Amino acid sequence: MLRKAVVVVLWLFALSVAGIAVFTRVVDRYQADGVLRLSILSAPVRVVRDEQGVPYIYAGSLDDAIRAQGWVTAQDRLLQIDFERYLAAGRLSELIGESALEADIAARLAGTARHGRRHAELLGPADRRLYELYLEGLNAYIAGQGSEHQFGFGLLGTQAEPWTLADVMTLQYFLNWSSSVNLQAELISQRLIDRLGAAKAAEIRQLTINPDDNSGTGLDAALSAPQPLALDLKPGTAWLRSGPQPREIGSNQWVMSGARSVNGAPVLVNDPHIDARNLPGIWHPVGLITPGFRAVGAAGPGIPGLAVGRTSHIAFGVTNAYADVIDLFIETEDPQRPEHYLEGGQSFPFEVIEETLRVRERPGSSKFRTVPLKIRLTHRGPVISDHGMGVSAGKLISMRWSAPEDMAADTGQHALLTARSVEEARRAVWRNTAPYNYVIADMQGNIGHATAGRVPIRRRGDGSVPLPVTDGEDAWAGFIPGEQMPGQLNPARGWVGNANHRTVPAGYPFAYSTYFAASWRYRRMLELLDQPGLLAAEDHWAFMRDTRNSMAEQLAPVMAKALLAAEDTRALGEVLAGWNHVDDVELVAPTVFQAVYREFARQTFVDELGEELSEEMLGSWYYWHERLARMVLEDGSSWFDDTRTPAVESRDEMFRRAARVAARELAEAAGADSAQWQWGRLHTVSFFSPLIPGKALAEVLGAGTHAKEGSGETINRATYKFGKPWDATSIASMRVVADLADPDKVMAVLVGGASGRQFDRHLRDQTPAWLSGEPRYWWFSDAAIMQHKRTELLLQP
Repeated sequence: MLRKAVVVVLWLFALSVAGIAVFTRVVDRYQADGVLRLSILSAPVRVVRDEQGVPYIYAGSLDDAIRAQGWVTAQDRLLQIDFERYLAAGRLSELIGESALEADIAARLAGTARHGRRHAELLGPADRRLYELYLEGLNAYIAGQGSEHQFGFGLLGTQAEPWTLADVMTLQYFLNWSSSVNLQAELISQRLIDRLGAAKAAEIRQLTINPDDNSGTGLDAALSAPQPLALDLKPGTAWLRSGPQPREIGSNQWVMSGARSVNGAPVLVNDPHIDARNLPGIWHPVGLITPGFRAVGAAGPGIPGLAVGRTSHIAFGVTNAYADVIDLFIETEDPQRPEHYLEGGQSFPFEVIEETLRVRERPGSSKFRTVPLKIRLTHRGPVISDHGMGVSAGKLISMRWSAPEDMAADTGQHALLTARSVEEARRAVWRNTAPYNYVIADMQGNIGHATAGRVPIRRRGDGSVPLPVTDGEDAWAGFIPGEQMPGQLNPARGWVGNANHRTVPAGYPFAYSTYFAASWRYRRMLELLDQPGLLAAEDHWAFMRDTRNSMAEQLAPVMAKALLAAEDTRALGEVLAGWNHVDDVELVAPTVFQAVYREFARQTFVDELGEELSEEMLGSWYYWHERLARMVLEDGSSWFDDTRTPAVESRDEMFRRAARVAARELAEAAGADSAQWQWGRLHTVSFFSPLIPGKALAEVLGAGTHAKEGSGETINRATYKFGKPWDATSIASMRVVADLADPDKVMAVLVGGASGRQFDRHLRDQTPAWLSGEPRYWWFSDAAIMQHKRTELLLQP
């Protein structure tokens, strides 16, 4: 709190002295018109900006377009890019102080910077040139920014420094690592086994379903760990707080064939979900245009090319595939030889890496302290239990991550950007080591789905729990080949999509993953996209904002019947019984359903798991969401009985008990009159500055706090943290619809805007459209770009 107060005081002091008008004109001033010298270019480049400040780069070659992309991205997002470099390398405490130390330790254990440096040395010609061209532009801006001040550097007491190829690759590894989020699920599973035993824990293991064939994991009553391992994991450890979290990052995406589309060409849809409340958001919109090539879409600041978008030849979108690319192992220390561990009867010394972290006294301070860090590694990887995680004497937990084990000269980055067909794009995706889903369409009318990542071929176990090391045999037998990863090409149904759910078909020969999103969003997708008739781009745009709750359609009638059976819960039952299962802001029923179901989940598990473990498990929605729903529909589970009482409680009694608690909580939050419990009064989203995160100054420095429709179960996603209702955190960071029959535009809106400058109107000018559902556009044709031109900057070599 003290650190936040210091930053607030600095902000208010700065504003009172200079005034917002002065900041607007001077502090965040940048050149968007006229002529500017940029010696790195081989020929002149034009940067045309539209009414939203989106830059369209016109260059004589792709090389110069990528150079200019690096320069323009720095002009728009330099503070964000610089922050990302510290974050990715495990150096954030060097920038903002003690509050980032645990996150830094986690990044150091993962080895993002070590792997980035090593991979930078291995890159092949195509990818190396792509990155180096981008860095030429980025570093040229840093070297010559002159009067183009970006607010925030002074507050943080830092200045931008040139980037290296290792920095870019470190950022790539960090993004890869951040997307590899099943690690905590393994630890939860192990804690459940330790508390309950393997058989009882299996009753509530994660259930994952592929609705296309109703196959999945968790359908049987077995876990791969035969017995408790007495790991004695301690709650709230640094690793659990700072490693890859169960953030339920993901997205919706689908692509529909021309045969199903009004205009006769494929339509691609994507809305990546993440905590995107920090403005300007994680995406930088850009156009790259040369005489022979055109690409318009969104890039991750600091990375060349596009992450999502449309080119002359293809369109592509991305989500998290939840492929399991991390395994945990139970290691045994050698009691006879210090600093050694055992593989069966053989003893091996730990590899040791020693690093030093610099921790700033507070943001803006020039004082630092140093923190030594010792990382021990086994043959599988770093020993994470050395860092704030309690385990039984003589036992350790190591982590093995697949990406660093399969570094290749070709990462697929350049190949995806320049791909001319779905098939070429699929091959590019297979070279990517991050666990992502891609949907792709091409101008020839093909559509497809491809999955990236290095998923191990597991000799033992399925990756759902830590695996004991019993001998020297490698637990992995290589990686699943790209051609055998989940995917489809020109499916007969006329579309393919996913919502982070299980896409693995029945009979799949590999242990791909046991951790996926619940199937609710995809089930609604099936209803919308399998309906007869042709669909237009505008239909798909509307589908992304759909708020029908497929889970509630199944569970709310059961809940309503239970509540109608008692006088003190009947009123809530009547609200649910009359609900259309749409999570709209003006309705009371979504509030009642979410509040009752949340408390019902807590009541179901807390008696047998205890407060701390049940809170940890329930904090990972994906872990229990589908399982509990099935338990409700099947009824009769012994988990509904509260073992702390002599009575035997039923499912319906637990619903009534939960409703009584929920009603008291809602009355405290929104008043005693239940008619005032509209979903949008409680369920809100706030957009704020990363310099002062949170609601406090969101209205002044961000884009305010707003009622938010949808929920974690709707296509229009707005997930809140189980332990902190009702603030929406996981939301659509952008929405994109690319109709390949439309020569002029791509429908697209960002959560914030194109600029990352605090006092630039383009920081937040797209937020109103994001909230209302109004379509916005990235312009694709020259005619459309020129029609919407507002500024033009000529970069001269």
